[in-house]
Amino acid sequence: MKLTLIGRKVEAPRVESFVFNPAEPVEWKAGQFIQCVLEHEPMDSRGEERWFTIASAPSEKKLMITTRFANENGSSFKTALHALQIGETIEMSDLDGEFVIEDQTQSYVFIAGGIGITPFYSILKEADHAGVKLNATLLYGNRDDGIAFQQELQGFAENNPNLIIHHIIAPQRIDERLIRKVVADIQKPLFYVSGPEPMVESLGEVLKGMGVADDHLKQDFFPGYS
Repeated sequence: MKLTLIGRKVEAPRVESFVFNPAEPVEWKAGQFIQCVLEHEPMDSRGEERWFTIASAPSEKKLMITTRFANENGSSFKTALHALQIGETIEMSDLDGEFVIEDQTQSYVFIAGGIGITPFYSILKEADHAGVKLNATLLYGNRDDGIAFQQELQGFAENNPNLIIHHIIAPQRIDERLIRKVVADIQKPLFYVSGPEPMVESLGEVLKGMGVADDHLKQDFFPGYS
């Protein structure tokens, strides 16, 4: 399916969102992802396909993807995406993902590393739109204070007293000590972890070591980020 670029926005240094109008209506759940195909020349060995979490809320009907651009040695795909002009198109070839909220009455701990904020942004924006007071704690780690969606997240928290957001800026890290400090009962909430693959795998092991059961842990990693 063709996706036509209708808008773009810088969210933080080297982080940009691209908003697309799909050729046909798309139904999805907040937290799911799509495969995008962008034909371009010259193309490097990393190819013309990428998976992106849909950062927009399903109620918006438009598809927004958000990505971080490297300072140097970026892929040809990212170069072509950055050069995309309003009115130009890419292809969407697949929709998938189980990193979604099934029970709105459950309590959650969301752990995001950098661009891994995108599924949580979609989830929280959809909840805000629907007036759902999701019981959630968000731990959002970044390399510096260039924080994507910072104002929007603050607005969600202002509308929902059950949403608590902690910003963790390097050199501070999201680790067992911090998690125990902000989560009173480790056994109760469902933990969702999203971000670069090494971070997601590492924190998954940390949480399991803390006693978090497999059915209380969901992980969503972003290949190619570190």
